[in-house]
Amino acid sequence: MTNSLLEDNRNGSEDQTIESLASTVEEMPDSASAHYNLGLGLSKNGQLDDSLAEFKKALKLKPGMLEARINMAAVLLQQGDYDGCIQESLKALEFRPDLVEGCVNIGIAFMAKGNLEQAIHSLNKALALDPNNLIAHINLGNAYLSLGDFDKSLDHNLKSVTLKPGSGMAHNNLAVSFFYKGDNEKARFHARHAMDLGYQVHPDFLKLIE
Repeated sequence: MTNSLLEDNRNGSEDQTIESLASTVEEMPDSASAHYNLGLGLSKNGQLDDSLAEFKKALKLKPGMLEARINMAAVLLQQGDYDGCIQESLKALEFRPDLVEGCVNIGIAFMAKGNLEQAIHSLNKALALDPNNLIAHINLGNAYLSLGDFDKSLDHNLKSVTLKPGSGMAHNNLAVSFFYKGDNEKARFHARHAMDLGYQVHPDFLKLIE
């Protein structure tokens, strides 16, 4: 019951924030920053279509606004528009080739499209720019696992757990890598750790490592 009340209060606060941001846009319709901030608030509130509209307005006013373009790409990724995500991320990289988020977005989008080679290329590019990028390591672990390269998958999943020991997903992925390496004991250890952290490990996987 308490959790429900907390959730309701949080939603109310978000609605008030969005109303405030919308008022700012009304006062300053030619401000790219105002449209961007409203787009960011809407995206955090799950209003993805509306957030895209605001990011587009921001970019029309200021085409070089990288934060608007990269957040637009992230929203497109959430919506399953992988080609759109790639296109917007590439535009952002034209302005700034060292933009890690752009490389990560492209990598995840290519993974979703089933193009693992392109995904690995983009995610490795992200790691060349930021060796400790957790999202890149997690996705590379999954990509190499799909390719059957269990050694590289294990390396990236070990790195993920090192970077964020409290990530249930990271421990789950590491458990899967250890399973495919034939080490059920370590697979069980990390699967249990993932569950202790609140991550829902697949029941079929738990049966495999018993």
